Amino acid sequence: MKKLVVLSIVLFALFAAERVQAQAIGMEPPPDRFYIRENHIGRVPREFAWVRESDIFMSHRLWRMIDFRQPFNQFFYFPVTPTRDRISFMSMVMQGLESGQLRAFSAITDDFTVPLTFEEFIAQHTLTETRPVEDLDNPGQMIMRTDVTEFSTADVMMLRVKEYWFIDRQRGVRDNRIIGLAPVMRRVHVESGEFMGNQTLFWLQYDESRPVLANTDSFNRHNSAARLSYDDVFAIQRFFHSFITKIDNPQDRELDRFLSGRQLLEESRRIEIELLNLEEDLWVW
Repeated sequence: MKKLVVLSIVLFALFAAERVQAQAIGMEPPPDRFYIRENHIGRVPREFAWVRESDIFMSHRLWRMIDFRQPFNQFFYFPVTPTRDRISFMSMVMQGLESGQLRAFSAITDDFTVPLTFEEFIAQHTLTETRPVEDLDNPGQMIMRTDVTEFSTADVMMLRVKEYWFIDRQRGVRDNRIIGLAPVMRRVHVESGEFMGNQTLFWLQYDESRPVLANTDSFNRHNSAARLSYDDVFAIQRFFHSFITKIDNPQDRELDRFLSGRQLLEESRRIEIELLNLEEDLWVW
């Protein structure tokens, strides 16, 4: 009996060692859940209702800002480093750009006319600074040191959304369609830490980005077994908090050109309520 127990222990140890060795040489890691996820594989974007130009009774083009620092929007930002089953919005975008699944356009204009490659973007956001510093091995002597600051997805804390609100008289509804998404990075001075402003990095045309968004899960705080895709978050559920930063106007001005702080948020809310009331007043009369 003792020999049988000893033999079992030895076999178990050998099996465990082989498993560890197999993992070490690059085999698939063990699962981290008790069931196999299958429903998320090969998802396609949901089709929008067909809209004819003659059916658009009224439309407004507007721009929004999603702030990842708001508690409701933090699932866009985290995890900073991708895990096996979760990835932040910006990490997903960078992987898509690098693999060629997503296409970026320069932020110089928001009408998707100036393509921007992944290599060009990385080159633009890699800062090289050469400065004199004291040589620790030879006190009193100065040497030149080169510091390289690379782009980090952790610096992207906002997302600009370009969309249309319209009234479809064929269906008798108010609807909206997102046209583009643009990550926004907070610029901070490397040495002083002083805030230098927000920078729009590039634009993604929404319709051609939907296949990647539809096949990437976001976080669902209410039910981890029924996660929404990023396409569901934006186009179907509109599962985010945002504020309007611009609506079509003769001067093509952003609201922050003449408003700031609480006044900016109040004006954003006023525009939103005005658009909602416009629909109600239309059907009442």
